[in-house]
Amino acid sequence: MGHAQTKYLTSQQLDVYQDIYDAVEKLNGDYDPFPVEIETFHGQSISLRDDNGYLINRHRIINVGKDENLYKINDSYSRYPYLNFIAVHCWLDTAITRSPASLNHISVGFDALANITLSDKAFSSESAFSKEIASQLSAIILKHQSIQRIWLSIRQFANYAIENGFWGFNETVIFKLDEVVIPNSSSKQRVSLLDHENGPFTRSEIAQISIALQEGKLSLQHKVMVRLAMKFGLRPIQMALLREEDVFYDKTLLSWFITIPRVKGKVAQLRRNPNNFILRELPKELANDIQALIASEADRSLCDVDGVRRPRPLLKREKINEHYLSDKKLIEYAWHLRSNSITDRFRAIIEPALNIKSAYLEDEDSNPLPLKITAYRFRYTLGTRMVLEGKTPEEVAIALDHSSTASVQHYFKYNRDLIDFIDDSFESSKVMDNAVARWQGYVIDEDDDTFTGTLVRGKDLINLGKCMKKGRCEWHPSVSCYGCGKFRPFKNANHEAQLEVIEAERAFVQRHSSGPVQHQLDEAYEGVVQIVEAQRITKEGKQ
Repeated sequence: MGHAQTKYLTSQQLDVYQDIYDAVEKLNGDYDPFPVEIETFHGQSISLRDDNGYLINRHRIINVGKDENLYKINDSYSRYPYLNFIAVHCWLDTAITRSPASLNHISVGFDALANITLSDKAFSSESAFSKEIASQLSAIILKHQSIQRIWLSIRQFANYAIENGFWGFNETVIFKLDEVVIPNSSSKQRVSLLDHENGPFTRSEIAQISIALQEGKLSLQHKVMVRLAMKFGLRPIQMALLREEDVFYDKTLLSWFITIPRVKGKVAQLRRNPNNFILRELPKELANDIQALIASEADRSLCDVDGVRRPRPLLKREKINEHYLSDKKLIEYAWHLRSNSITDRFRAIIEPALNIKSAYLEDEDSNPLPLKITAYRFRYTLGTRMVLEGKTPEEVAIALDHSSTASVQHYFKYNRDLIDFIDDSFESSKVMDNAVARWQGYVIDEDDDTFTGTLVRGKDLINLGKCMKKGRCEWHPSVSCYGCGKFRPFKNANHEAQLEVIEAERAFVQRHSSGPVQHQLDEAYEGVVQIVEAQRITKEGKQ
C-alpha cells in the first residue's frame, strides 16, 4: 500500500491468502499482499490478522475526540477472490488516508458485493469483464438506491479499482455508473464522474492547484507527477513506465518532447512494443521541471545487486524492488515505481502537502474536507475541457490514449451537464464567497513596504500589485500574474479594468491559438475574477 507504517509478513512466513494473490496476479500481473498492521488516519496502530493469519473481522478504530466505533472488514464479500482482494485494499486505504467516519458506509455497503454474479466469459478478456462488472455494479446501485451507504460504497469501490489500475476497471465502468441518477441527490451529482469528490476539477480548483505548485509545496518528483497528470491526463501506470530516455529536445523544431507509453490490458506493465508510444510536445515549464528532476538524480547509479546498471525510470524508487530481480522479464523495471505507489503518493503526500480545501464537501462538523487529488481527476478534467473547447471525439480519444472513440462518448453525452458542473464556480455564491479566503494574505496596501518586489503595471500603466519573484518572469506580463503565487495584488487597484484586458486576450487566443498560453490565460482569468469578487465582498462588508 506504500505507507511507511504499514507492516507485512516476511518472505519466510506462509500467507493464508496466497490463493487469492495468485488469482489477482493472473489477471493484474502484480499485487500487494494484505498487511498485518496499519496505522490509521489518526495514528492508531491496528493489528489486522489473528493467530492463524486470517483478517480479524471487526476493529475498534478511534476517531479522536468523537467516538471509537467498531468497523467490519471481510475477506469474502463476494464469491470472486479478485473482487474481495480489491475491496479489502479499498477498506484499508480508507482507514489509512481518511477519517474513521469514512469507514462507516463501506463497512456496511461492501456487503452488497455479494449480489455480483459474473458469467464464465467475464474473465476471458478485459473488455468483457469491464462491461459485466459495470452492469453488475449499476444494478446494485439501482436496487439499493434508497440506501446511501450502499451506493456510496459501490462508487468508492469502483473509483479505487480504477485509480489503482486493476485489470478490467477503466473509464467504461465509470461511464456506466454515471448513467445511474440517485433520487433526491443533487442533479449535478451522479454516481461517479459528475461529483465534487471524484469527478473533474472545476476551474477554480485547477487554479488553486496551479498556484500551490508554484509556491514550492511539493518535492520536484511529486511536482512532475502532478504536472504530467494535469497536462496529459496520464494514468498512474503510464507515469510508472516513463524513463529518462523518453524525454528529449528536438534541435530542428526547437522544442522538448516526451514519448508516453500506451497501456493496454495485461501487457500494460511493460514497455514491450517499441511502436506503442505516443509523442507529445512538452510545455517549457514542465520540460524544465523534468530536466531539473533528472539532473538532481544524475548521481544515482541504479544498479542491481550484481552491480549491473538498469534502465533509469523518470520516477524512481528509493530502494530497488527485490521482487523483480529473480525474473529476467521484470528485472529491467526494478527501479520503477509501481502504479499503486503513484496513486498512494497523490493521496497520502501530494494532497496533504497542497492542503487545498473543498468548496463543496464537508465533514460531520461542517468543516470543509481536503480537496481530493488523484491522477484520474486530472484525466477527467482534460476530457471535459476538450469537449468544452469543441474538440472532436477523435481528438479526445487520442489525447486520453483510447484506441477508439467509444470510450469517450460519455464526455459528449453529458456535454450540457459537464458545462454546468465545470463552470459552476462562477455561478455559485458559496464559491464566490471563498474568493476572499483564496486571496487572504496576498492582497496588500500599495504603501506596504514590508513586501519587497517589482511593481506590476497594467496596460494603462496603473500599478496592480507587486511581483515577489527574484528572477526574470517568462509569463505574459501583468496578465498571468493573477494565476501566479508570487503576485501580491494591491487592495484598491483597478482589477476590473485588467479583467477586461484578460477577457480580450483569452478571446483572441481561443480563436487563433491553443496549448500552454491558453491554459495560462484560463488560470489568470480565474484569478482576476476572484480578486474582483473579493474586492466587491470586502467593499459590501464595509457598507
